[in-house]
Amino acid sequence: MSLPSLTVSPGNPVTEQHLDTILTKLGQNLRPNERTDYLVLLKAFHDVTESVAKLPDYEPPTDLERFPRKDIHFLKSEDNKLGAWAWKFTAKDTRPNGGILSGKTVVMKDNISVAGVNCLLGTDAMTGFVPTADATVVTRTLESGGTILGKAVCENLSMAGTSFTAATGPVHNLYARGYSAGGSSSGCGALVASCAVDMAIGGDQGGSIRLPASWCGIYGLKPTQGLIPYTGIASLETTMDHTGPMTRTCFDNALLLKALAGKDNIDDRCIATPPPSEIPDYPAILDEVKGTANPLEGFKIGLLTEGFSDIPCEQGAMNDARVSRKVRDAADKWKEIGASVEDVSIPMHALSMDLWLMIVRMGCVPGLMGGVIGRQGFYQNQLTTKMSALRTPEGWDKLPFTAKNMVLNGVYMQEYCPELYGKATNLIRLLREKYDEALNHFDVLVMPTTPYLATSHAVPDATVLAKVSKGLGQTMNTCSFDVTGHPALSMPIGMLPSLDDSSINLPVGLQIVSKHFQESRIYKAAFAWENEYPNWKDC
Repeated sequence: MSLPSLTVSPGNPVTEQHLDTILTKLGQNLRPNERTDYLVLLKAFHDVTESVAKLPDYEPPTDLERFPRKDIHFLKSEDNKLGAWAWKFTAKDTRPNGGILSGKTVVMKDNISVAGVNCLLGTDAMTGFVPTADATVVTRTLESGGTILGKAVCENLSMAGTSFTAATGPVHNLYARGYSAGGSSSGCGALVASCAVDMAIGGDQGGSIRLPASWCGIYGLKPTQGLIPYTGIASLETTMDHTGPMTRTCFDNALLLKALAGKDNIDDRCIATPPPSEIPDYPAILDEVKGTANPLEGFKIGLLTEGFSDIPCEQGAMNDARVSRKVRDAADKWKEIGASVEDVSIPMHALSMDLWLMIVRMGCVPGLMGGVIGRQGFYQNQLTTKMSALRTPEGWDKLPFTAKNMVLNGVYMQEYCPELYGKATNLIRLLREKYDEALNHFDVLVMPTTPYLATSHAVPDATVLAKVSKGLGQTMNTCSFDVTGHPALSMPIGMLPSLDDSSINLPVGLQIVSKHFQESRIYKAAFAWENEYPNWKDC
């Protein structure tokens, strides 16, 4: 409770009105004989805030001479057919670079900071955020020889698993215009699937890499939490923030992970992560798989019983038994290349979405309504200031239905059941142990990424409940591993006709999960399957 001094500087602006405003917000009062003392303490504290406010900020270094951004522009709608581009520009190394991403084109989800490029975050509830420092993933992409071609649309404040909430308009599925590309890394999924870029870097707090990967027919990895630094990326809930690679092939996914992984000595989520020099050579591991006759000999795959929706799909039901059957059929193909495949039950998996909801609902409120605290790392203070617009009537009115619902739920928890965030956190530790117990007997766990195919976009004047229904239960198999931190990959394994229109065929995603920092096992299983069945659309 120490202060440097009780001497108040001349011209200190704090008055009794400031004290009363704070007390009103708290819904409390002070004893009359103590008001003067507390006012002096508040004035003295204000002097300290002024001292810190005058200091220059300390940001990660960004080399704009070596990695300049050129031709920054916003595309016209006729040049943005899928609605997937947020900003176009070119950034690459001006020096000769023989890095592992040489010749590869990359796009960043538009919640990732690129210095000098407007960061939209998919919203118009706050505007004008132009970062002055690159995210770690941007720096590592450029240092590895990659060419960044722009930023991809993300759903409004990264809060939707569907793709019709961005302020710039809907992102369309490559396979069916008017259908969801998945979210919130919607633009990333659409641009990679359509071959507009080779690779994308997305973000994932409930499935936002794997959902678009599943519905767009690409590979999307949510790595072990902290394997890739989250530095310079807008946070949704700090305990479950992940960023990771999205690609058309398993090998490219491994290549991009190799370029991005390793602690950066800034993000405290990386506390258990080795430095980049000690990260496994994922591409080399896959080269070994390709040269082996029975690459999965002795490899054990567990099909997570609770992850499959084998109930016939009825009108309005948000599951599709065909998806589960398709994933089971795909998993059986691993037997042909040496793996054993059998069912495994983890009953607690069925509760994982409930636990995730407690964390994400209450945990998102500070970032949206007051500023995140409690972590060591790089704080994007300009963004924090910009986010204050969300607390105005105008900003609140512009918030998407997803964000309003998250805030209402989170404040409800703060008011009526604040202990449930902590209880859910405790139970998530048990959930993590249950998955690890199963993974002591299996190399990987497998399940559908999503329980149903891509849905059509909600109409613009749809009710809130109609909009929500487009993604109901969508994250039942993905959000679990955001809270436990396990690595999880969605890979494409076939197509199915849409239930809405049988002339439309849509991708099916299979999810592979393993122990923390065992991405190599996931890649080994995925690559062996891909190598044996390269034409996944025909499977």
